[in-house]
Amino acid sequence: MLILPAIDILNGRCVRLRQGDFRTPTVYSDSPEATARAFMENGFTFLHVVDLSGARDGAVRDTTALASLLGLQGIRIQAGGGIRTKKDVEQYLQIGVHRIVTGSAAIKNPETVLRWIAEFGPQRFTIALDVRDGFIATEGWTAVDGRSLHDLIRWYREAGVTSFLCTDIERDGMLTGPNVDFYKNLLSSFDGIELIASGGISSLADVEDLRGADVPAVVIGRAFYEGRIDPLQLKALAD
Repeated sequence: MLILPAIDILNGRCVRLRQGDFRTPTVYSDSPEATARAFMENGFTFLHVVDLSGARDGAVRDTTALASLLGLQGIRIQAGGGIRTKKDVEQYLQIGVHRIVTGSAAIKNPETVLRWIAEFGPQRFTIALDVRDGFIATEGWTAVDGRSLHDLIRWYREAGVTSFLCTDIERDGMLTGPNVDFYKNLLSSFDGIELIASGGISSLADVEDLRGADVPAVVIGRAFYEGRIDPLQLKALAD
């Protein structure tokens, strides 16, 4: 299983939101770089980074903090937040982002994202499809789109994309445990996808449940920051 520690950046600080609510951020560190170093010291070198201001505003906002993380030797990062144009994609790739995470654009402007995929390669993209009450959410989880999750995965799978990040928003930042059945259903519906689970993970047992369901990858945020998961024990589950 691939374990991706999450670093969410808002106003230059490392924060977490509860259910995507920007009104109640919890600040865990004033230095995303120091946070990344700590993860790397524990053996986690592939990180999931989100520019929350960009996700909320629909435009890339904080490349300075991201660039400082990418300056760390041996790190790989998948990053997103506000990516709406080809210039945004190029900017992220030029500073060394390994994989672009695109959510709102992938849902609202799929033809544009398909052009990016054709130009830069499907392996450079993770499609983020976030669900609240059965509906897909966009714009930093502030808007709802009525299209089918399965239809969108099928659309991008046919374009060659294999990496999909799916978040159950109702569980995100709540430490209530992941929706294992939700991820099992997706995996049974699609062959050959790297499904990245996100939302609700609170313990090592939660990660073991996802691993037991053959979920290939997981993003972990608040449980790391609050010391609910021992990094050394977690590392034993990681590929």
